[in-house]
Amino acid sequence: MAVVALAIVATIWAFAIRPEPFSDWAYYWEAASGAVAYERGGLLLFALRGLQAMSLPPHAAALALNLPAAAILGWLAHRADGGRFGMAAMLVFAYLLAIVPYYAVVQLDMAATALACAGMCLIAVEAVRGPRPWRVLAAVALVAAAVSSRPQFLLVLSVFAGLVVVAVAWLGAPGNVPRRRAVAMAGVLLAATWLGFGIDSALRADAGRAGAVRTTSGVTLYAGLLSSDTVPPTCGHWNARATHDARADAGMPLLQAVSARLRSEPPRHWLSVIGCKMPAIVLPRSYALGWSLDAPNVQARIQASANPSRWQAWSAHLHGIERLGYLALLAALYCCTGVAVARWARRRQWLFAALPVAWIASFWLVHAVFEIQPRYFLSLFLLLPFFTRSLFTRS
Repeated sequence: MAVVALAIVATIWAFAIRPEPFSDWAYYWEAASGAVAYERGGLLLFALRGLQAMSLPPHAAALALNLPAAAILGWLAHRADGGRFGMAAMLVFAYLLAIVPYYAVVQLDMAATALACAGMCLIAVEAVRGPRPWRVLAAVALVAAAVSSRPQFLLVLSVFAGLVVVAVAWLGAPGNVPRRRAVAMAGVLLAATWLGFGIDSALRADAGRAGAVRTTSGVTLYAGLLSSDTVPPTCGHWNARATHDARADAGMPLLQAVSARLRSEPPRHWLSVIGCKMPAIVLPRSYALGWSLDAPNVQARIQASANPSRWQAWSAHLHGIERLGYLALLAALYCCTGVAVARWARRRQWLFAALPVAWIASFWLVHAVFEIQPRYFLSLFLLLPFFTRSLFTRS
């Protein structure tokens, strides 16, 4: 029933607002149609292309991608929470509800997150129950598709897999999971992650844009650290200087360019950049409402209305409610994680206690260096409740 309610609210919002593609969304929409050369988007672009072939308007195509993703995540949360609607499942549904305005936007974040979650759940089940080759193959396919469509996962999942291996080596595996199998499943996650990157790279090479990954990835590195200022709230976010610097260094080997940039400032400068970014990493701003209401066609309708100031005031009021509600939800997610970690630690089940910490650390470590945007943390908070229940348990 919760998923049905989400679907109804999201559909009403999407068809009432009817946002049209802009910013990154415009790129995905145009790339799926073949209007621009492929640079990113992975296998999910083919799903978007199929929806375009059905002549769906952009907001309807977004719903057709995002509603099934929400249903998958809700169902998996229910299963991971022991087939009941406990705290972990409630937090997942609360997050899905908090980002309802985002369902009308195609950014591929939600669909990629659902694929990654399904793949990781299969890997966890395999770790407990294995061996079932079909589960491993299905998990690899799902995670690879997610990574091909959401490049951020390449770094985050690689770091997470590494941290899991370290945790297993240091803390040992739980009694129902042999240590060797736990390490093997972390290896499967890592292999699937890099397979996804390979698919993305192959699609880019086929489009004749093999060199674009240096530019796009370079911009996220430069915006996140090398060309960032040290003043909030702009530190760590995209800026024109980052694009200029990344293009200026494009003729140099990446390691040489990064090394030269790092030597240009003392270490305390880079620590200042990271310190400036940390509040936005730990508690990112809300984003869902903005992606709907900031669409140029929506803004044009507001300006053309009889009383635009009234609509702008209403929008500001909604943003205020969303901001406070989102912060409360993030606080609840962190509190639930802290309770879960303390519970596992009290039972001396150290690996279970380490998993949610490793998941959070993966995002924090990656984005301490790379560009940050609030929507980049969707998968962190949406999947965090799964780790508080521990995917490696049978319940």
